[in-house]
Amino acid sequence: MPLMPINGTELFVEEFGTGPETVLFYHSLFFSGEMYAPQIAMLRDKYRCVTIDWRGHGRSAAPLGGYDVDNLVRDALEVADAVGAKQFHWVGCSVGGVMGLRIAAQFGDRVKSLIVGGASAEAEPIEKVTRYEDLILDVFAKRPEAVIDRLMAILYGSPFLNDPARAADVRRERDIILSCGSARVARASAPVLRRVDIRHLLPHIRCPTLAICGALDGANPPYKSEIIAKGIPGARLEIMPAVGHQPNIEAPEAFGALIRGFLDEQTGVQA
Repeated sequence: MPLMPINGTELFVEEFGTGPETVLFYHSLFFSGEMYAPQIAMLRDKYRCVTIDWRGHGRSAAPLGGYDVDNLVRDALEVADAVGAKQFHWVGCSVGGVMGLRIAAQFGDRVKSLIVGGASAEAEPIEKVTRYEDLILDVFAKRPEAVIDRLMAILYGSPFLNDPARAADVRRERDIILSCGSARVARASAPVLRRVDIRHLLPHIRCPTLAICGALDGANPPYKSEIIAKGIPGARLEIMPAVGHQPNIEAPEAFGALIRGFLDEQTGVQA
């Protein structure tokens, strides 16, 4: 699927599989829809999987503005409309999870089920905002190589980073982050880091919800997912051992099995 004109910009959207149920995948900062490739390979035989590269990331255009969370929600809903998904299941990690929480709370008629990984419903504390802004907006923007190891330690668990058998995976993830481009990262990260608290929205989410978090998540530790699971009626919580903020690559099969199991349970789709 080519670039699509969405909400004043162009977003790259890909579609895999032709199942009766549509699953939208929304990625995290630094990445693109390609981060879900291992999980989509496990789902595409039964589900129609749609990935969205959000503005300023991956193969999408990088406009100067529109990166506030409310506008990112509008982007995602317009993509859903464009692909004919009046209702959909949502899978989102980190920022993608925050987006899913907002959409499910505010547009509940659109979301059939919700899976959020390594997300937070809280506003970032100001000390964390200033630390991340110094790391991302200042140093990374000027000398990404100088801080890449610090970022990797936040985004990935030590078992993944230190496993010799995963060295090629670690190098690939490192290269992806370094290739993002400082201007793109600065535009996208600033409004996301300064997002508002949405814990008051959690009780308004009525769709089946699964919150997943790596036990070693250095960006949004497990207690953040516990808050989400406790705040949403009937939500389920899964903590993945020995995994950091990127379960999609650190434990791709286990993460995919959680997603597929939950979707199968909600949809009744048969193999």
